[in-house]
Amino acid sequence: MFSKILSRVLSALMKLMWSYIIFPEEGDLPTVKADFYALGHIPNIIGAIDGTHVALVPPNDDEQVYRNRNNYHSMNIQVVCLADQYISHVNAKFPGSVHDAYVMRNSSIPYVMEQLQRQRVWLIGDSGYPNLPWLLTPVRNPRTRAEERYNEAHGRTRRVIERTFGLLKARFRCLHMTGGSLMYSPKKVCHIIVACCMLHNLALRRQVPFLQEDGPDGGVVEAVEPVESEEEEDSEDDTDNRDRVIQQYFQ
Repeated sequence: MFSKILSRVLSALMKLMWSYIIFPEEGDLPTVKADFYALGHIPNIIGAIDGTHVALVPPNDDEQVYRNRNNYHSMNIQVVCLADQYISHVNAKFPGSVHDAYVMRNSSIPYVMEQLQRQRVWLIGDSGYPNLPWLLTPVRNPRTRAEERYNEAHGRTRRVIERTFGLLKARFRCLHMTGGSLMYSPKKVCHIIVACCMLHNLALRRQVPFLQEDGPDGGVVEAVEPVESEEEEDSEDDTDNRDRVIQQYFQ
């Protein structure tokens, strides 16, 4: 009975996804950019992007596809968040073996950001992503003080996506490793993840307080989990764009 009810609830929630997970529109950009600027003093940032893994029990016939670089089975979830940890985009359809950069390229994010290019705005991501006209990544081996300042500002700004993952998985323990592996089909797991992101946004907008659960030893469960690092695709596709940002704002 629970399984039937869960399927119906998820189906209903998926129809409302675009009402609760909303990418900033042009009229929202000045406020979004100001909020991000306050984090690390990098101008024109409208989102932080990263991937995180949610464990599941894989289908028997495709087990290896779901095994991630940390040697457990998962879905690789791409999220873009705002400076207040609101989730503005989620892509939950790729298995754990897929790299973050591939997920990004095969999502709607490139199209959305290219439509906003006349606004001269950027997303910010880690070195697992390529440098693009609309995506700023850190300098892998900084050689000047300006590059070091840029990396420091980049780290302060990008940290919001790590806090977002921590809050999301602390509020919805089924997404965290401590909650075990989700024992549903990959499609249903994707729907569960998106539903949790919707409810996360609803909780933020309605200012629902986050109450940390008591841990098994009587302490408090840590809200932030370790961030999985993916740096195997440190592409330098558009370093000119990043260099212009460094020269203009960090010299």
